[in-house]
Amino acid sequence: MDDERDEAQLRTYFANWRRFVERIGEELPYDEVDEQAIRYRYLEDEVVSQTWFEPFPEVKVIWGRSGHLAGSVWFGVEMEGKRIFYSGDYTSESMLLQEDCPAEAFWQTNMLRENPVFDAPSSERWGTEELIAINSGKKTGEFITSQDQTSVASKASSRTLVSMEIPMKQGNFTSNGADGAGRANVASGADRAAISSVGLVDLAIVDAAYGTDEDTQADKLEQLERAIRQTIAQGGKVLLPMPVVGRGQEIILWAQQQFPAIPIVVEHGLVDGMKQLMHVPYWLREKGEHVIGSSLKDKIDGFLTGRGWDLPTTTQEREQLLEHHAASLWFIPDGMMQSSLARWYYSQLSDREENLILLTGHVAHGTFADKLLRVPDKYGVCVVRKIRYKVHQGWKDVERMLHQVPARHTVLVHTDRAETDRLKEGLLRNSPSPGTVIHSLSAGDELYV
Repeated sequence: MDDERDEAQLRTYFANWRRFVERIGEELPYDEVDEQAIRYRYLEDEVVSQTWFEPFPEVKVIWGRSGHLAGSVWFGVEMEGKRIFYSGDYTSESMLLQEDCPAEAFWQTNMLRENPVFDAPSSERWGTEELIAINSGKKTGEFITSQDQTSVASKASSRTLVSMEIPMKQGNFTSNGADGAGRANVASGADRAAISSVGLVDLAIVDAAYGTDEDTQADKLEQLERAIRQTIAQGGKVLLPMPVVGRGQEIILWAQQQFPAIPIVVEHGLVDGMKQLMHVPYWLREKGEHVIGSSLKDKIDGFLTGRGWDLPTTTQEREQLLEHHAASLWFIPDGMMQSSLARWYYSQLSDREENLILLTGHVAHGTFADKLLRVPDKYGVCVVRKIRYKVHQGWKDVERMLHQVPARHTVLVHTDRAETDRLKEGLLRNSPSPGTVIHSLSAGDELYV
């Protein structure tokens, strides 16, 4: 990626976040001068993944691949005697992209032994009133000690959760076991007690974008396959709007394998995204989940050089393909369906009941895709459905991450407050254990650790 494009993307992120915070009536703790003062460096240029380095004095950083996109990372920061883990957009269930297990990285660096602060009794390091979350100046949560978690689960706004099975520093980790859960050796009883009272990190900021959704990627793919086969059986066309990079390339390769006899049409933007993957082999799995056969690089190369799909470049070619193909799959860029191309495709398919518009990810409020989901009859007679393909974490994924990277304080992020609250309560109801606090915060809240 080039510097100018990255900086433009960052400016867009800053502007979007500023508008959101202003819309809900809150204030940012920084201004545009602070944004412009930031100087960026590429992590890959500094150090290989899962290795601690010191970007400047008294601040240490570690990073790893997060499986969300090529270039997406999680990272840890150590400064002022505290350790913070930020999961970023994380998934261990990508069919194409490799993730690095953060638990393995943290344990193998032997963090507990290296930091003398962890040798002190917990009572000397933390007071029960020291860790407080604040909403608009009001206290919302306190550190919970060994009182009965079941009785307080419906009362306190912050709860505790630490796994009773803690992975050993020397453990062998796999992120995609047969049961969909990571496996690890477990510590001794003494080690478990020590970690339960201390935490591997002081603060974990964890991707919980899918809230209480408990489905695995295999569940989602089964749902997608069922919906597509039903449409194909009726002779219908399936329109699959996708982001230019990300889940689109994964679902295209999966669909080509699952529906070898069905015509597939792919628009140019998604083909460009496939080509980009060929230039970043470090971010790819050696072999893909749910994609059978040769290496993923060979699979991608085979798709790009093969003739088993159509690539229209003009409106006339698109019209001819629509006329020629009956039951078929159509992959187009723009998951929100805001572009003129996406609107054009919808206009071509919306007048037939057997056709399906299949949305596979987040749709922002007010976008055309959102309107189709909420009031599809207003725009056409075709079927509109949303079946999520996982590029973030749901309930079981979050639960596993909390078990593998126990933290004194965990903040769940990336979905609305109500769903985050439901997830927090569910996690505590299923696995209450003293030692850490789970927070569900809103924009404008402050957490002091």
